[in-house]
Order: sequence, then C-alpha cells, then structure tokens
Amino acid sequence: MNEIPEVGDKLPEIIKKYKIVIVDCWAEWCIPCKAVEEILKRLQRKFKNVYMCKLNVDENQELASQYGVLNLPTILIFHNGKEEYRFTGAPSDLSRKLIQILSKY
Repeated sequence: MNEIPEVGDKLPEIIKKYKIVIVDCWAEWCIPCKAVEEILKRLQRKFKNVYMCKLNVDENQELASQYGVLNLPTILIFHNGKEEYRFTGAPSDLSRKLIQILSKY
C-alpha cells in the first residue's frame, strides 16, 4: 500500500496544483489519527484522481492554525483550491462519507 506523503509547508502549493486534495491533519500522539490514515490509504487505491497528503500539526503549527485545525484528526477536502468539506474526529461512518463525496468528482 502506498504511503500518503507528508507535505508540510508545501500544502498551499499542492492545494492550488491539484483539482481534488484530501489533507489528513494528524499528530504522532493521536491514536484516532492512525485509524483515519488507514481509511485514507484504502481510498487512495480507489480514487486515483484525488491527491491525498498528510499535515503533521505539531511540526506545522502555523499552517494548522491558518487552516483552522483545532482538533485531531481533521480531514480537509479541497476542490479547485477551495475547502469544500471538513471532518473532525474519526466517526465510524467516515469511510462511507468520504466515498460519497469523492464519487461526485
């Protein structure tokens, strides 16, 4: 399974470069973040048109603040450079919700 790349300060460029971007905002100490990462890895195989990346909020506090990330895990979905969806936490139906959203693109 492919690893989801950590983007750090390149995030603003990536959001502009790709049509659809999912950002997994996480931290090493966050247990639910690991479950969310596994969900995204599975979806990455199915949705090849979506750029998936990770943002370690402990190492990128300024960017996390800029995007309003207050809780972990947080998933941000950008379409054409604009945030369209945001999920906080690791709800049991996260995979289903993401599939519904991504199937629209």
